[in-house]
Amino acid sequence: MKFKLAYNTFFAILFFTFTLSAQYHQTNGDGMEITSYRPFEEVTDYANFSECTANTAAEKKACFTGKLQEFFNKNLEMPKDSISQNFNGKVYFNFFTDTKGKLESTEIYSRPETKFIEEKIDLVLKKIPTLKVVELEDTAVSTGYVLYAKFNPGEPIRLKVIDIKVSKENLKEEEKKAGEGDFSFQIVEDVPIFPGCEDMDKSSWRSCFQNKLGKHIVRNFRYPEEAEELGMRGRVNIMFVIDKDGTVKNIKTRGPHPLFELEGRRIFAKLPLMTPGKVKGKPVRVPFSIPLTFKLN
Repeated sequence: MKFKLAYNTFFAILFFTFTLSAQYHQTNGDGMEITSYRPFEEVTDYANFSECTANTAAEKKACFTGKLQEFFNKNLEMPKDSISQNFNGKVYFNFFTDTKGKLESTEIYSRPETKFIEEKIDLVLKKIPTLKVVELEDTAVSTGYVLYAKFNPGEPIRLKVIDIKVSKENLKEEEKKAGEGDFSFQIVEDVPIFPGCEDMDKSSWRSCFQNKLGKHIVRNFRYPEEAEELGMRGRVNIMFVIDKDGTVKNIKTRGPHPLFELEGRRIFAKLPLMTPGKVKGKPVRVPFSIPLTFKLN
């Protein structure tokens, strides 16, 4: 099956409260390489089970994932039929807790072969107890978790948290703080310089950046295998910042499915170190927003 990647580049100052983290590659339980990231390494202010009282990030992660795994295996009742007994695959889903740690919403990413289990997963999610919310300075916090459940006949369910999204309620104050010192690509005096554009005339830096970025996307893009098999398509908005030291930071994504969001983060996490944008000779933060459209022919 052939696929097409469409991208349009827009540059603007954007403010979001979802906290995401760094990417890496690993091998899943089936020996297949998957694109993922470590949501627990940078996101420390997520809601957790009341029994999890440890202070270190590693201990909090272990407690949360262990309790969630235990909760699912205890409460998920698989239908007793030949389909469920022989089901071998993954189900993606998410759930959000409100600022008091209570379940607020759920979503399951449907596939024809997982319809029989989706209602059961939703019932388990609705039984999740009130979680313990981390107190931030004058900021109410809600937490969203994106996961997949791996099913193998005759084995316990295996869960993996693939994303944690922390949303702060007092957006106006947070946006004000986040925007201080940010300059859009359209108005910054000296735009960030993509490696390979350094020797060009200053008037060409902007177009060279866009050209190099486009080539980077095309060169590093690969259609998520599972999404291709299912005939999935969709558009993902990628947000990131080129910081004052030229590093790419705060990669955030919004899209119709975790598979596309993960691919978007993988691509932009591979961006090289830049020469930072400058105003009056001083380095500044420059935010970007780029939509990627995944299409199959």
